[in-house]
Amino acid sequence: MTLAERYGRSLAAVVPMESPINIERGEGAYLVDRDGRRYLDLVMGIAVNAVGHAHPAVVRAVAEQAGRHLHVYSGTGYQEAVVAYAEALLADIGPNYRVFFGNSGAEAVEAAIKLARAATGRQAVVAFRGGFHGRTMGALSLTASAARYRSTYEPLVPGVYHVDFPAPTRLGLPPEAAFQHTVQQFEQLLACEVEPDHIAAVVVEAIQGEGGYVIPPSMFLPWLRQVTARHGILLAVDEVQAGMGRTGRMWAYQHDRIEPDLIIMGKALGGGLPLSAMAGRDDLMDRWPAGLHGSTFGGNPVAAAAGLATLQIIRREGLVERAATLGRRALEALEPLRARSDVSDVRGRGLMVAVEFQGVDAPTHVERLVEASLRAGMYIHPAGIHHQVIRLMPPLNIEEAVWREALGTLRRLVEETAGR
Repeated sequence: MTLAERYGRSLAAVVPMESPINIERGEGAYLVDRDGRRYLDLVMGIAVNAVGHAHPAVVRAVAEQAGRHLHVYSGTGYQEAVVAYAEALLADIGPNYRVFFGNSGAEAVEAAIKLARAATGRQAVVAFRGGFHGRTMGALSLTASAARYRSTYEPLVPGVYHVDFPAPTRLGLPPEAAFQHTVQQFEQLLACEVEPDHIAAVVVEAIQGEGGYVIPPSMFLPWLRQVTARHGILLAVDEVQAGMGRTGRMWAYQHDRIEPDLIIMGKALGGGLPLSAMAGRDDLMDRWPAGLHGSTFGGNPVAAAAGLATLQIIRREGLVERAATLGRRALEALEPLRARSDVSDVRGRGLMVAVEFQGVDAPTHVERLVEASLRAGMYIHPAGIHHQVIRLMPPLNIEEAVWREALGTLRRLVEETAGR
């Protein structure tokens, strides 16, 4: 019986299998199958392995912590690995925040919703269409990147409202007009559906991930910070996919020089192991008394050790700045694709890079492109509401020559798969 057949007999099919690779191991920027074939991995577990597969320093940190203890419930006693990582994260966020550790991005979103309601005494939450915040019931209630994620599980958590994210290509508008469209929708929401003093939080991705690596107009987050502050609404920024240096700043919201009330983190946070966090302002955390929330595995010390090692590598090797540089070179390399009639946009910030296709065949073209890339030894990933976007999320320490060759391969495959 093949591994695929064993998988089909033993695991739920609810998680779609995206490739036929029989993964044996990971090495840096590559996956290696059982036959020894190497695939350049430009997905990295969906932006999880920020410094690549099996980085020696991360593996060493995991082994050392595992040799001490694998797990102690965080309320049992004080643990150096957990405290040290919280302190390291706050060094890039600010001194007036505290951290709650969880296991996944969705769990961090759930924590943000609960804290916002507890701290404000309000119930409503506002999110944005095209946003992805997870699949647990509270997080799923905010997610609006695909109707199929939601419809089977309704009714969802009540008191959640959505407005359009200022996504220029999705709305068919230039950036300024897309921003004004969102402003008008938000104002109409407050006038017609929910009064501002009933809203606990607005939850927003600094850059939409699943929605297609959509970078909002530069005035959007500052405006959102201003309007939420005016009404006493908490602003929670979801950094699950964009954080940990990927965009050329440690956290994507820092490009716009705002200070969120809540910061939601995950994916790369655990260095490849399950870990998430929600950072909140001190005064908000003071309104979240002991016992009001918790997690058995949240802040697992092995995951914290792996995450801290990853963060130290990012800082030591200057990978935040390097992500910004490689991201600019990627946009330059992919610029010729803009001339194609089937391409609506080439965009990115740091090493969140996307090519968006247009037309009724766009999802089919993306599907063919993913398949052709795999045959060429390169793993890429779709995104966008209609899966009309290719997104690239390589490790931050990918070799420049390898990255340059991958971009050239992608350009060639776009030409070869078009119209097929």
